[in-house]
Amino acid sequence: MSIKTTLKASVAAAALIAVAAPVISSPAEAGLANGNDNGVVISGALNRALMYADNGKANDWTNVDGGTDNSRLRILVSGKLTDTINVGGVWEANLPISSSQALTSNQGSDSGATTTTDAAFGFRKTEVTFTHATMGKLSIGQSSTSSDNKPSLDGTTNNNAGITHGGGMMVFDKTANANTTVTAGGAFSSYFGGRRDRVRYDTPSIMGIKGSASMGDDGFWDTGLTYGATYGDIQIAAAAQYASLGSDTPANQYGVGLALKHSSGLSAGAHWGEEGGNSNAANAVAGHSWGVEAGYTTSAMSNLGATAFSIVYTEADETEADQFEAETVSFHVKQSMPAGVEVYASYENASFDDNNAGTDLEDLSVFLIGTKLSF
Repeated sequence: MSIKTTLKASVAAAALIAVAAPVISSPAEAGLANGNDNGVVISGALNRALMYADNGKANDWTNVDGGTDNSRLRILVSGKLTDTINVGGVWEANLPISSSQALTSNQGSDSGATTTTDAAFGFRKTEVTFTHATMGKLSIGQSSTSSDNKPSLDGTTNNNAGITHGGGMMVFDKTANANTTVTAGGAFSSYFGGRRDRVRYDTPSIMGIKGSASMGDDGFWDTGLTYGATYGDIQIAAAAQYASLGSDTPANQYGVGLALKHSSGLSAGAHWGEEGGNSNAANAVAGHSWGVEAGYTTSAMSNLGATAFSIVYTEADETEADQFEAETVSFHVKQSMPAGVEVYASYENASFDDNNAGTDLEDLSVFLIGTKLSF
């Protein structure tokens, strides 16, 4: 084949490739556009870790999905309804780690000490939002309720009010030589809301203060108040919430939280929560919990990205059962790297005490090391 013929073929091939090029061709052109002129962005994370857990009955290394969160996929939609109203949408789901393993690291296997076998997709968010330039935002669908607002400025993001990993493991009773009916994760709660189907309204921010209210099925409603500001070298985040659960076991829950972060990278936080209003004497267990955390984030240890450390301590009483107490202390470290990569490690120890006579409950120890790739 002559050089002239080769050049003609190369030019034709290049033209064909240019015509057939996908919409997303570089980071500067990230995103999709559909027929309604809405912006569409696909994002998510792949999160893999090795976890060693010991509840006194069983111990094992397990491949699990996630550290503080799980592998997930989301589709974000953004558009303009009018000059003053933006419309948006989000669909987000946890991704199963395999065809045979549990969905979350909080429910990892420990050679028979857990009960979870669900490997299906776990839907987290499916909602539509309407945001006015001056009148706030209306959200419809499954996502965070107004009371899901526990504040934290910890760089490791390990701010759970209880067990972060291995929460699906059963608490083991040495006296009975058998697992109890309480899971390690179930022994703790922050009483700061969660996600569910709801209609939610958020006010605009006024001097850093935002209010919110949401309403769901079965008589559920809640409200939340948040505050965020920076004073000199100090960043502040605070929240308070109240939720009416539409039941008498318990009828409501409420909590407050505060987090601070200094420009040096030092951070601290505290929270307190409680449930109450039980009208059914046969189920009059009213739980409460409190916790503190301290952290440090620095860019001086690595030129790859920020390094974060944290320690968290939490106490919980009667969260899942009468006279049942639990406490946990945990240590966390995370290294951020280019290309959306993070590597992390955690150690947690939880202890339990059933004040009803005749039990001797083992501690739960968990060590986890993993990596996360965000896209």
